[in-house]
Amino acid sequence: MKALERIFLYTVLAILVFYVFLIDNNAESQVAIQEEIRARSILIVNDAGQEVVKLWANKNGGIVSVYNKIGTPVAGICTFEYGGAMGVNNKAGNPVVNIMGFKGNEGDPAICVYSKDGNIIVALGDYKDDGLIEVYNKKSDMIGSLP
Repeated sequence: MKALERIFLYTVLAILVFYVFLIDNNAESQVAIQEEIRARSILIVNDAGQEVVKLWANKNGGIVSVYNKIGTPVAGICTFEYGGAMGVNNKAGNPVVNIMGFKGNEGDPAICVYSKDGNIIVALGDYKDDGLIEVYNKKSDMIGSLP
């Protein structure tokens, strides 16, 4: 191949590469964007392949769980029979705080605080349109309440 042919060929290739990768970025974005994804569950993993986020469905709706580096669920959002719930767990997987629709009156809101062992110690909520505070001992036996 003659020198002029190589210069011409390399110039054309450089222009094509420049155009494809730097000017016409719409082609890549049109391929990558989807209008809808349907799945029964979605798992997000870290570089080691360990599950760190899981989205899935149950009979009442959806669940989102977030796991720490040792695979323990430490945060979540879910639906259940009486409404929805959000919770935070400690590194051992025991509940620390939950916000939920409580079973008491088919969905009364409640905030529950737990000990490091996962035993309920305080519950704040709404019971039949009145405020409610419950205090528990370390065995989760109620020791006092204010309606």
